[in-house]
Amino acid sequence: MNSSSPARQAKISTFFSPGPPKRSASGITQNGDASSEPPLKKHKSGDSKSLQPVASSSQGRAEQWRFSSEKEISADPDFSLSSSNTRPRGAFKAKLLSGKFISKAPPASVSADAKSSNSDSDAAFEELSEFFSAKSGKGQKKKATRQPVEELGANGKPLTPLEKQVIRLKKDNPGVLLMVEVGYKYIFFEDDAKVAAKELGMVCFLPEQRALLVASIPTPRRDIHLKKLLSQGYKVGIVQQVETAALKKAGDNRNTPFERKLVHLFTAATYVDDLNSVEDEDKFAAPRLICIIEGKSTAPGLDVCIGMVLVSASVGDVVWDVFDDSVMRVELETRLVHSKPTELLIQRNGLSKSTDKMLKHFADAPSTSAKIRTEYFDNALPFSEAFDFVSQFFSDSGGPQSDQLLATITDFPKPVVIALACTIRYLSAFDIAATLSQTSFFTKFTTKSHMLLTGNTLANLEILQNSSDYTSRGSLIWILDKTTTPFGARMLRNWVGNPLVDKSALQLRIEAVEEIIESSSDILVTLRQLLKRLPDLAKGLCRIQYKQCTPQELGILLSAFYKIGNAFAAIKTPADVGLKSQLLNEIILALPPLKNPMSQLLDAINLKQAAEGRKDCMWRDSSKYPLVEDNILAIQAIEVEINQELISIRKTLRMPSLKWSTCAGEEYLIEVKKSDKRPIPDAYHPAVSKTKYFERYRSPVVTEKLRERALYTESLQIEAKKAFLDFLGSEVGAHYAILRDAVNKLAIADCLLSLALVALRDNYVKPEFTDGSDTLEIVDGRHPMVEALRSDPFVPNSLSFSNDSKSKVITGPNMGGKSSCVRMVALISIMAQIGSYVPAKSVKLGMLDSVLTRMGAYDEIARGRSTFMVEMTETSEILRGATSNSLVILDELGRGTSTFDGMAIAYAVLNQLVASTQCKTLFITHYPLVASELEKKFPDRVQNIHVGYHSETSGVNGRRDVTFLYRLTSGIAPDSFGVECARLAGLPESILSNATKHSSTMELTVAARAKRNMSLRRLELLKNLLQEASSHNEAVEENIGRLRSLIN
Repeated sequence: MNSSSPARQAKISTFFSPGPPKRSASGITQNGDASSEPPLKKHKSGDSKSLQPVASSSQGRAEQWRFSSEKEISADPDFSLSSSNTRPRGAFKAKLLSGKFISKAPPASVSADAKSSNSDSDAAFEELSEFFSAKSGKGQKKKATRQPVEELGANGKPLTPLEKQVIRLKKDNPGVLLMVEVGYKYIFFEDDAKVAAKELGMVCFLPEQRALLVASIPTPRRDIHLKKLLSQGYKVGIVQQVETAALKKAGDNRNTPFERKLVHLFTAATYVDDLNSVEDEDKFAAPRLICIIEGKSTAPGLDVCIGMVLVSASVGDVVWDVFDDSVMRVELETRLVHSKPTELLIQRNGLSKSTDKMLKHFADAPSTSAKIRTEYFDNALPFSEAFDFVSQFFSDSGGPQSDQLLATITDFPKPVVIALACTIRYLSAFDIAATLSQTSFFTKFTTKSHMLLTGNTLANLEILQNSSDYTSRGSLIWILDKTTTPFGARMLRNWVGNPLVDKSALQLRIEAVEEIIESSSDILVTLRQLLKRLPDLAKGLCRIQYKQCTPQELGILLSAFYKIGNAFAAIKTPADVGLKSQLLNEIILALPPLKNPMSQLLDAINLKQAAEGRKDCMWRDSSKYPLVEDNILAIQAIEVEINQELISIRKTLRMPSLKWSTCAGEEYLIEVKKSDKRPIPDAYHPAVSKTKYFERYRSPVVTEKLRERALYTESLQIEAKKAFLDFLGSEVGAHYAILRDAVNKLAIADCLLSLALVALRDNYVKPEFTDGSDTLEIVDGRHPMVEALRSDPFVPNSLSFSNDSKSKVITGPNMGGKSSCVRMVALISIMAQIGSYVPAKSVKLGMLDSVLTRMGAYDEIARGRSTFMVEMTETSEILRGATSNSLVILDELGRGTSTFDGMAIAYAVLNQLVASTQCKTLFITHYPLVASELEKKFPDRVQNIHVGYHSETSGVNGRRDVTFLYRLTSGIAPDSFGVECARLAGLPESILSNATKHSSTMELTVAARAKRNMSLRRLELLKNLLQEASSHNEAVEENIGRLRSLIN
């Protein structure tokens, strides 16, 4: 080829994918220029060899001509596209890319410089190549393309795009029951739908042409059903549409499902209900999460050391503790009964068998109303990593107070730090870890100033719930609760479960209650009125802290706190309040400081707009959040332009009085009568809606403006939400400490006012506390719950403990009132140390450090413990924990085994309590021999008393009739009257007659056996005396003394 020859150019076929390989005799030639002539056609007849292609027919040569965007194109090894070659190609591509073939595609920018634009337009040009390939000529086969594998459901039907989306969400969130927002409903899919049908009582079905089962609820009912699922122990995720219709309509994915994301995750312990929601759970206790970390104990005789962190996320309470526990896990059980957790956070395979059995036993106990959920984590952090993790958390959230927060956790025991790290990590997934950021509100479960009532004591004395249906009615807290606020009721529960042992603190409570009763001060009247109709301020503060608060709730909370701060004038010192009680003065002093900050916060918002939930226009200063203001102005400008467009439309349609019409939610419509037969511009078509008499249109300008307004409205909602959350965190949250302190003070005031109302009941008296710990004198005491529940008057009883006589052995007939009497003593003691007045004529007592009880008979099959084993275990714990300042109640100890073994155990235990522990003891028994033996051994320390009764024997059939007097009387009751009790229960008379005969026979047999044993013991002593008579040693004198006692 000489230099004068025209430049060789690439052919158009090089830019497109070829069809199937041709036969060697193919008549299609590839010579000629793409820019000047088409390829030669195959002749209908003749020798195919007369037309030879320029390129080689070999497959390797053909592959060099095949178009690929990933390699350069060359016809020959020595041929390449020079700059002069690329210009025609670039011009051709630019012409195609700007032509009618892509008129429906988004506009593409093509550079005038073809050389520089080649790389930018390759993708679009490849698209055109596929377009031409699809439009191949007649007789050509289309290239087979691989179709995507269609996803099928379990029933073999193809999955819809929404179902595919749900399956991806389920895969990303294992173990979570998903409620998926779809339009105006929340839908459960597949296994979740089965759960919803079971727990919520709804229909689960398979829609036509769907692959997954569904069950649905209307959006307004979401929270109601959510709480039901949470109460059954499920972890529930809320999946919402994060893409609005306006954004979707304006975007490029209008034909795909709405984008959905998991926006909320809840469990029973992490759900923070609305401020004004109806409380479904126990009013005295918010749902709680407990994290337990177990290690080896170094204390002698104890099995494990347990660290725990207890979090009430809905009210912001955090309690921690570390303790050593025995193999029976009595200490752990006590903390579980007190806290009533709804969720356990424990390490998988990280607990001992005894601890695991205790947790399962507690979860399955009938007194546990709600199902307890267990969340496992794989590995607990080592202490060093846990400490670093917790330190980083407080450094990030503490701000100026971070040093103080870090100093607090430095003093925590190692198991508590590990439990705290695990709790923070877990709660972070729910976006509520902020409740742990204020260590100043952490409290220790056990303190030296409080008595810890054991789990057995709480149950046996029915302190927090009754033993029949496990509700609060008929319990001690039911008697004492006259609170008017939710946070006051929760604090009262804490007071009842943890009576004071600090006499000075107890005296402050009693003095405050006494002043409330006797004083007519306006301050106390104002305080009482202030507490009425207050919302749950503790829950509201947590919703602010978690940024879950709504504008309506914020308005309610700020108004309530301002009312509190404005109730009293500013005070500098507690003495300036003017009340006698130091505790009441401190409460009043903490309230006025709320006034100024609440006034500033209220000045920043428009309460009317906040009550309507208007985050966009609730700010008094619109420039406070400029992005919100900009979007509002943009929307207003668009609406002005739309109204200006109406003027133009009036001229176009020649309708000077035309006004905008709204129909079925569609705004800015042009409504014309069909009868007018008015010509409508083509651009207005098609009609938005039609009726028999009217047609409604919308101009293209208005349509575009409404689209712009929708986008600005969406942007406004996003910016308004950001502004509101910023206000909650930076401005309201800055006052969290002072607000939380005020709530605690108001809770104390509510409890004191409640105890004052209890004190006003008939025949309630102020207890008197003595300096010594040995005194306990009750005159005409009454059982508080029995008195309140029964219409019959309660028979009072008096009882006195002193240093000389600290143990009482109580006998008497069955159903004679023995258990009620001892419970009365314990309840009056506990009420007094709570700070309450008590049901008696007078009460004088020293400070008790514990009240320990062993009452009733039951087994624990799940823990492998029989009735007698439970009885002995509880007795063992009492012996280990009792001190000289304890009150111990043992009811019929030893009845779970044989008579003689039971008597021996009862004797030995009481002997230990009297001789060594020397605590106040109430010992109920049906073993008269035990009572008489101990009184003989400890005549100054043990007193025998019995419940009075009157017995008459019928002369006809020997039937005895017993009248219970319910009065405590000195001495031992000779009979238990078991047969008579059985008669009251309705046993057949024939059985009772037979039982009476056998009872008499057995009594004679036992008496004869006892007499024989006595004689044998006397003979043995005489024999020993005769053998030792010559020695005159101390053994002789001892045996003589024993013989005299047997004779007497």
